[in-house]
Amino acid sequence: MESSRRGFVAGISAATALALSNFAGEIRANAFANAPLALKKARILFNENPLGPSPFAVSAIESSASMLGRYPLSEGPRLEMKLRKLHGLSYREASAELSLGPKPKLEGGNDLLLGIGSSEILKAVAWAYGSKSGNIVEAHPSYSAVGDAVAEIPGSQMQRKIIPLDSDNRFDTAAMIKAIDADTKIVVICNPNNPTGTTIPLAQIVSVADAIPQDALLLVDEAYIEFLPHADKVSAMELAKTRKNVLVARTFSKIFGLAGLRIGYGLGATEIIDRLRPFMLGQLSLSMAGVLAAEASMDDAQHMAKTKSLHQKTLELWTRCFHAAGWKMTPSEACFCWVNVGQDATPLVSFLAERDVLISGGRRWKLPNYVRISMGTEEENERLVAGVAAFSKT
Repeated sequence: MESSRRGFVAGISAATALALSNFAGEIRANAFANAPLALKKARILFNENPLGPSPFAVSAIESSASMLGRYPLSEGPRLEMKLRKLHGLSYREASAELSLGPKPKLEGGNDLLLGIGSSEILKAVAWAYGSKSGNIVEAHPSYSAVGDAVAEIPGSQMQRKIIPLDSDNRFDTAAMIKAIDADTKIVVICNPNNPTGTTIPLAQIVSVADAIPQDALLLVDEAYIEFLPHADKVSAMELAKTRKNVLVARTFSKIFGLAGLRIGYGLGATEIIDRLRPFMLGQLSLSMAGVLAAEASMDDAQHMAKTKSLHQKTLELWTRCFHAAGWKMTPSEACFCWVNVGQDATPLVSFLAERDVLISGGRRWKLPNYVRISMGTEEENERLVAGVAAFSKT
């Protein structure tokens, strides 16, 4: 077990380097330059919240400055308890007592695990369930972090079963169920799906959960679920609280605007969380600023409402813009859109980049006719529209 943990930790830096290198062909060299230069660009390719963090979070970050010499040994558990209360799990008031010992068990069959964004949760799933043999069932195009991590595990003999989306760029759950067999160890559903922005009805997720072996795991990645006006009708959170083989992963990187601070969590049966925990870096991996900002963000309903308002306006703007250009946009409910431009999109990506509007080309998903465009500020969105109009005239 110890060697597996060392391999997992070592794999994080390698995976990060690989992820960054994948963007190299799409991003001009100075896209990650210092802040004054970066602010001149419409950086609408990473599904970030263009409004940034809540003012509550900013205040919490500023107040954390004098505490940055300390580990968040009491602050982390406090955030965890706040999340447990939000999702209806058993909880207790966080103690001010500092301890690195085993976490006291709470009553109930469910548990919650904080991570370095949801990315750490997804990587732990790969190591906990995919380090030996069997298969993983995943969709394409979708967020492939778990499958990619499985493929990098030394000695793993896991087979990847890739299920194409249907003609409407939605999950083909019937095909996924058909692909599941006695050797299936992991099934991944991203809801809303990245990069298409489409959602999956909860009834279909239940059908997949019914089809997987009891010793397998259905991971439902809900990184963008808070953007949905009907999230409670789509989320698998209640399913994760009632099944022994369903895990939901969420993050503070998206609607909460804390991508730079890397806070996420997973919720599932205690047996699942206990299986993941040895492959996590633990509470010392969390930053004081990130924990305090996440906690404060949960109290700012106004900032979330402002983000949702911008999101709705952006969806309407995209629909008009791409219709005028004669392109086909997949109906999206997330903070990004998936657009078929009808030809290799590389010239479009380059054209917009020359005008400091940065979007993701579909070559990243081996679908060169597509682009994924993230929600920007109103000014950034206007620059996108102007750029698309100019490109359409070339």
